[in-house]
Amino acid sequence: MNTWYTAQELASLPGLPTTPRAIRSFAQRASWSSQRRIGSKASEYAFTSLPAETQQALLAKAVGASTSPETIERDALSSSRLNDKQRSVMAARLAFIREIEHLDKVTSQRQAIALLVTQAKAGELSPYLAERLERANDRKASGRNLSERTLKRWLADYKQHGEAGLAPARRKVDVNVPEWAADFLRCYQRPTKPSVEASYAEFAGKHSGERPSIHQVRRFLNKLSVDARMLGRCSAQEGKAHKAFNRRDTKNMLPGEVYTADGHTFDAEVLNPRTGKPYRPEITTVIDVATRRALGFSVGEAESHIVVLDALRDAVQRGGMFVMFYVDNGPGYKNHTVREVVERLGGSMIHALPYNSQARGLIERAHQTIWVNAAKKIPSYLGADMDRHAGNKVHKITRQQLRDAGRTSLMPTFAEFLAGAEAELEAYNHRPHRGLPKIRDPQTYQRRHMTPQEAWDATIAKGWQPLTAPPEVVNDLFRPQIVRKTMRGEIAWAGERYALDALADLHGKQVRVAYDVRDASRVWVRTMSGELIGEAKLNGNASDYIAPSIVEQGYAKQAKGQFKKTVAKLENLTGQRVELVSEPVIDYSQEQLAAARQHAALLAAPVPALFKVPDDAMARYRLWQRLDARLQAGESLSDEEALWHQRYPEHPDYHAIRRVFEHAIPAR
Repeated sequence: MNTWYTAQELASLPGLPTTPRAIRSFAQRASWSSQRRIGSKASEYAFTSLPAETQQALLAKAVGASTSPETIERDALSSSRLNDKQRSVMAARLAFIREIEHLDKVTSQRQAIALLVTQAKAGELSPYLAERLERANDRKASGRNLSERTLKRWLADYKQHGEAGLAPARRKVDVNVPEWAADFLRCYQRPTKPSVEASYAEFAGKHSGERPSIHQVRRFLNKLSVDARMLGRCSAQEGKAHKAFNRRDTKNMLPGEVYTADGHTFDAEVLNPRTGKPYRPEITTVIDVATRRALGFSVGEAESHIVVLDALRDAVQRGGMFVMFYVDNGPGYKNHTVREVVERLGGSMIHALPYNSQARGLIERAHQTIWVNAAKKIPSYLGADMDRHAGNKVHKITRQQLRDAGRTSLMPTFAEFLAGAEAELEAYNHRPHRGLPKIRDPQTYQRRHMTPQEAWDATIAKGWQPLTAPPEVVNDLFRPQIVRKTMRGEIAWAGERYALDALADLHGKQVRVAYDVRDASRVWVRTMSGELIGEAKLNGNASDYIAPSIVEQGYAKQAKGQFKKTVAKLENLTGQRVELVSEPVIDYSQEQLAAARQHAALLAAPVPALFKVPDDAMARYRLWQRLDARLQAGESLSDEEALWHQRYPEHPDYHAIRRVFEHAIPAR
């Protein structure tokens, strides 16, 4: 900042004339301190001799010139933090500042301010400024006019702080905590989540001091942050629902890098294959994180390492090996058996943090998309959004049908449930997923998200190939094992008996039995040291009680004896001897023999198979689908086929199975 100024530099500043000549005359009359500028004939005047208003303007100008970039950045930052009311008042006041700047080009600033004040008092302001006058005053009472002092204050604020200086000060929130707050929060911050009214009623009965009104209590609660208000009303896990979070991005991942799995209790009742009673199966699903493709699943009565290993085996067989297995801390995952299998496959097992289910939102959302929607297609749905009265009615009907007939049309069998689960998994993999990139649909030419199967295939098209393991290695690793005692070449397991000749020498000894949860026809027997003995078959040592050839001989002997008894009985009744008369030998001509051979050939021709309805419900449904496809293709059906095709849709089995398959995608 300079300490000496020429008349040219002082022209048009606040409190001074607008021309250098008038300033020189004004300086002589006011006896300003002056000196001749070095290298020039012009006179310059001391800063201390200038009027106070001019000094203030020079100070503001010097500050603005020295900190122009910082001021602009600060103004932008400050303006962005204003609320709507502050921004409205600031814009109204800025309109008057701009008007003064426009008038300043033809007259002095003092005269421009005086002109605006006069026009405001006389009501002669332009409609634009008149409309902003009341907002610029920022007063509750209307009808206030401008004053010279107000405009000068706005000008000084604008020159010193920019646009943000014109905004009125924001009213500070009262952050003082009232004395009664602690007593009220003890009644309000409870896991039972009492309402404000209930908490206030309890607080009013206990508080001995000055009691606030319920409106004061509500205003106090509104000042608290969500975390402070919900403290004690929800657990740390539930509290994460309203906190900020980090969204995980998978666009840089490849398929097979991370598999994630979790269990889900199915929200509908299914007939238990063991007991025939209704139960809710536990489904464990394995999903590839990069492509969201559902690779495998397994069904059990509860979460266990057996179900987890079966689901993981299904995933490895369909999608190949994995690098990391990301799971929670449930008993089905946090055990030595699963960890040993994962490590033998060359992968790593990662457990999520406790009470942090949000970190595995991908698999949690898949449960909603696949299994919850699938359960809603079944009448025995038991979800929270099921109508209570309808649910009770279905419960009574299914129990009554099970007591009377041993089966129910409102509840799928386990085989129907597995078939429907496979269809739901396939439908999910061919449905667009919002977590995947967008592509243009080759059929509709509309942009949509990729399906998990498309994402998987697209990565393979770029050169990536899944790492597969030999089937015998996968089956050997994933088969759960139990210890059983041999008994005369047999092993008892799961209510069945398995036989192997090599076990005859191990009578009474313990062996390790590996089994497949989806195939009960055989088990694999190993010694306690792990050496494979062989494959024991279900009822492998069972044979016919008597050989079929001996039974046939017995039937022939029985028929001969019955014939003799019949002949003897006829002789006793008639009193005459009964003899067998053989047919006479007839000598047929060549023409007759040729005709006979032709007739025999016609008789030997294959006879069209008779239409037969299967006994199994699923087989009947698939038969109806085949007949319906033939009918749609224009083929003709036999009378029996057409009649059954017409009547079967009225059967309860048809509706029950169709509800399971109605959203399954067509076979490709």
